[in-house]
Amino acid sequence: MNDDDQLLYKRLIELSNRAYQNNIYTFSDFLSLSQQDVLFQAARDKSFAPIKYDLFGGYENCERKMVRFGSEADFGYEIDYPIKCIKVEPLAKKFAKEYTHRDYLGSLMSLGIDRKKFGDIFVDGMDAYIYADESTADYLLENFVSVGRNSVKCSISELPESYKKSALKETTIQVASPRADAVISKVYNLSRKDTIPYFTEKKVSVNGHIVENNDKILSAGDSVSVRGFGKFNLVEEGGLSRKGKLNLVVEIFGR
Repeated sequence: MNDDDQLLYKRLIELSNRAYQNNIYTFSDFLSLSQQDVLFQAARDKSFAPIKYDLFGGYENCERKMVRFGSEADFGYEIDYPIKCIKVEPLAKKFAKEYTHRDYLGSLMSLGIDRKKFGDIFVDGMDAYIYADESTADYLLENFVSVGRNSVKCSISELPESYKKSALKETTIQVASPRADAVISKVYNLSRKDTIPYFTEKKVSVNGHIVENNDKILSAGDSVSVRGFGKFNLVEEGGLSRKGKLNLVVEIFGR
């Protein structure tokens, strides 16, 4: 682990113990996929408190997620994650320009907001939806006033169901085997050779865990993320095609 990961490792153990010793919920910042893998390593440490934890980023298919230490079974009560969804929209749509995920990210960073304080960004035409912790969300409501050349306004909202459905595409692919490299190459139209660097550079995760072995066998129910491409779920395994290939039903998420 690098220095940042070691600091996070210690911080997550500290949060688990604070929750356990004080009988209160504690929350992390938003964690990337690689940082979530640090969590799973920390949870195996003997100094990690014997307490339940879960992850959530605003809605079930978010990539960046907070950790909540504690549960109703531990404390006898439950509290929600301190996450708000901010809708960002142009003040004058007639004259506005559509901007990308990268543009919104750059505008947020230019405000001096730490990346760990906000989660996934979803762009829907000229609008965008940003998950952020409560204090950051309050700050955005007052101070996030432009993206590129667009003057924008922010409001508390929810990610529209229509967006969730339109961002999800179900399709059937055919592979020789359910190896991770074979499935990823088919989903994202890559050669299997081209997928290898994504494993060695720790850009592939399965169910939140970093995977470095390209020959890992995937199963129905697995959720796979490939940094730079996106995310897909393996829904079910079908039968064999006439040519002996395995049919897999996958859900591919758009960004």
